[in-house]
Amino acid sequence: MRLKIALLAVVIFISAASGAWLLLSPSIEHQRDLDRQNELLSELAMVTTQPATPVPSGPATSPELEATEPEPTAEVPVEPVPTEQAKPEPTPFIPPDDPFEAIGTLAIEKINLKLPVVCGVAPEQLKIALGYVPQTPPIGETGNAVIAGHRNYTYGSMFNRLGEVEIGDIIAYTPKGGETMTFTVFEVTVITPGDPITFIQPNDESIITLYTCTPVRKATHRLLVRARLAD
Repeated sequence: MRLKIALLAVVIFISAASGAWLLLSPSIEHQRDLDRQNELLSELAMVTTQPATPVPSGPATSPELEATEPEPTAEVPVEPVPTEQAKPEPTPFIPPDDPFEAIGTLAIEKINLKLPVVCGVAPEQLKIALGYVPQTPPIGETGNAVIAGHRNYTYGSMFNRLGEVEIGDIIAYTPKGGETMTFTVFEVTVITPGDPITFIQPNDESIITLYTCTPVRKATHRLLVRARLAD
């Protein structure tokens, strides 16, 4: 009888410990992502002025941006850049060796957003930063640079509040070691997944397109916020 009681106690203890770990593990992982995000911002703030880290141009990929816990996000698949829309083609560059090295900071004062930007849109990258789509022109050069981000459910997290941005609002981008560029929003639109308008390329101006899913929790469409580089 004592042996049975002891075994039952062990089973209960193991079950309780396992349940506690399942509850705490997502929170621990999320806090680790936030810590890494803050580290990237701190590293960018300490960098002295120097040429910005170049980014590559090459064949487009179509990764699936999966949800993360405990910040579940709707999927934001980044569709391939249509070949006919990818002109003018920028000079190829070499990306940072470390895919988690920040290439710059994106800030939108209206929604109290300030996040690091990395080169690439792999799921692990987008847990801690916004992702510049490297098959699009470099940010600040002629053409349309696309930056993707998760629409996290928590208020203010990642692109959660991007839907509050309106025409005329200012988006600031500071490349690593470079000077801040300001972009003025001129278009806010909702599209269906796969619409090639995301990657449309102007020939005579520099714009950025912020890309995320919408509405929050449903993600049936994609929200685009376009902004033009200020003179």
